[in-house]
Amino acid sequence: MTARPPERCQQSLARWRSAVEADLLRRRAAMPGRKPNLRRKKGRIAVVTDSSCSLPVDRHTQEVLLGQMGANIVAVPIPVMIGGQMYPETSAELDRDLPLALAQGAEVRTSRPSPGRLLESYQKLKDQGYAGVVSIHLSGELSGTVDAARLAAGQLDFPVTVLDSAQAGLALGHSVIDAAMTAQLGGTLSAVAESATRTARASESLFVLPQLDQLRRGGRINAMATLIGGLLWVKPLLQLVDGEIHPVERPRTMVRALERLQVRVTEKAHSMQAPRLAVHGFGNDLQALQLAEALQPLSATPIPVVDLPPALAAHLGLGALAVSLSPTP
Repeated sequence: MTARPPERCQQSLARWRSAVEADLLRRRAAMPGRKPNLRRKKGRIAVVTDSSCSLPVDRHTQEVLLGQMGANIVAVPIPVMIGGQMYPETSAELDRDLPLALAQGAEVRTSRPSPGRLLESYQKLKDQGYAGVVSIHLSGELSGTVDAARLAAGQLDFPVTVLDSAQAGLALGHSVIDAAMTAQLGGTLSAVAESATRTARASESLFVLPQLDQLRRGGRINAMATLIGGLLWVKPLLQLVDGEIHPVERPRTMVRALERLQVRVTEKAHSMQAPRLAVHGFGNDLQALQLAEALQPLSATPIPVVDLPPALAAHLGLGALAVSLSPTP
């Protein structure tokens, strides 16, 4: 019996997680000389990010589910507000209520994590014996999270390097993974930060939307762009450029938009070394799975099909499809 789309998405994520964990062991084996202890206690560098990175998280403990490496990553939730109710954490309740709210056209907003919430994470890592933190976040053009991180880092006598990834979704997630792998393999604070920056700068994020209304409500594009999109029945193909959302093409139908998305992704994949691809959807599992299947030959790793994190889905809306590309280090 063929698994249902949500189960197939979970299976794709499980294959991707296994590949990530195997990659850590491959990189360790390729190191010359004495191999680092992956469970070492001294000189460790932690990586802090936010929930827009799309890494898998336990809904109850908020722990990142990436084996040994996940233990050194903290993903601070970006709060979502639906109507008058605040959802401060990633939760099953938010997973249930957000799609319904978007379908009903209810007011959905996000806010940056408070500096105090980030400071709490940094302090906890310091108390656990970490030697420093690299804190890498959602594009500063889309969220104030990186500003909150800078404020928090300035309040603590502890080495914290804050980075604006200028990315979102698993383009940010892959940057976090590469930073965490560098840390796990004994990298210094500067080496971990360089690894995160290198991957973020080389990554690409493209997406298509069935409509622009949700982006307009969140102030992520200007009103004129929304007006043009509505009048022409445009299904825009968009891209993150220097952390900002820019239009790439304006197809009239979703079918055409998906065709053009695949063409653009193919072009970018061919320009990268061993690209790692990921597909995001929201409320359209089957469409996302079909897109991932079509793109799989381009990817050096299994393509995970992952729901857009709530902090991004709140602005992109139902039916959005996104593709992240990151080169293999």
